[in-house]
Amino acid sequence: MQRSALFLAIAVAALGTASTDAWAKQPKAGHKFKGSVEVQYRTNNNISVAPSSGERFDYAELSEFGIEDEEDLGADDSKEEDEDEGDAGDDFGDLIDVEPSEDEIEEDDAVDEDGDGIDDLIDPDDGGVVDSESRFTTKVGLAHKYTFASGTTSWNNGIRFATDTHNQRDDLDKFNWAVTTGFDFSPAGSKHGFKPSLSYVALDKDNNEFATTFVVSLGYTYEVNKRLGLSATYNYQDKDITKPTAPDARVDTLAFGADFKATDDDIFKLKYAPKVEDSTQVTRNTDAWGWELTYTRKLPWDMTAGVGYKFDSVNHKNLSPSREDDNTTWGVQLTKDVGKWLSLEVGYETRDRESSIQSKDASNDSAFIGATWKF
Repeated sequence: MQRSALFLAIAVAALGTASTDAWAKQPKAGHKFKGSVEVQYRTNNNISVAPSSGERFDYAELSEFGIEDEEDLGADDSKEEDEDEGDAGDDFGDLIDVEPSEDEIEEDDAVDEDGDGIDDLIDPDDGGVVDSESRFTTKVGLAHKYTFASGTTSWNNGIRFATDTHNQRDDLDKFNWAVTTGFDFSPAGSKHGFKPSLSYVALDKDNNEFATTFVVSLGYTYEVNKRLGLSATYNYQDKDITKPTAPDARVDTLAFGADFKATDDDIFKLKYAPKVEDSTQVTRNTDAWGWELTYTRKLPWDMTAGVGYKFDSVNHKNLSPSREDDNTTWGVQLTKDVGKWLSLEVGYETRDRESSIQSKDASNDSAFIGATWKF
């Protein structure tokens, strides 16, 4: 608890972080503040493989479309002022999402979905439990950015609160909060960017503190050209799980990404991430890797349509009997921007888990509707 209190004091003093590419391109010195409110209603026909509230496809937002010529950048000050006035409509997700998102500690929140007191990883009976459920999620995020006079370095802070409320299973209700702080350094005239950050995530389940995660993140971006961007991020997590039957853990994750603007109206995003988890209980040690591909198309009337595919493989080392799960997810989403501040979304996802233990095979169909207000 003393260690958690120390981490919390450091994070609260800083207010938390992440930064956006849009901000990195703005040389003006000084302070800037942003915020967002998100709501989502989602149905699931099998909560044993339902997505967490922090796990979503990385579809492109409307503000990411369009290619600007390098000669036009900074050509006139009036254009820059217009961008400043409208940047509240830019991508806000990277600003307030902690790396990694809260679903990585929610994995430990599902160790006993059927409530029989036996860890689902080794429970021979939980594979037959299918529990449909609907979930209402709210997220509130605030962020601060200070750009230094050089224009190449900024200090970024953020704080986010999230709640999950379920229709029937009150024991699955969650409250998450996260703070993060860090720097964004992009040398003048360079295509390279560096983003070190420090984050603290806390998950409360059913009004009882369940898990906290302390994250050190080192990010790197490289703009190959105006159409292709590459990224690499290393995260070190220190999980402190207070539930008596749950283990603490250390997690190392290395993620690689590529964003490709095929045309002014078509964007592809690819991610690949291996992850190693070392736990204080050897039965919870895991080796995992996964990848994600999304395609987003810009439509008329300020709309976008996206389709995505995810695959991840998790090897639960030292379990007896041994267990390896392969998870696949398909998703589609339609988004509509209403002015610069409000966006609406509707989508559908289908998930399948194939396990080396036949009783652990499962599938889930999920539909959702949501809205985001940026200020």
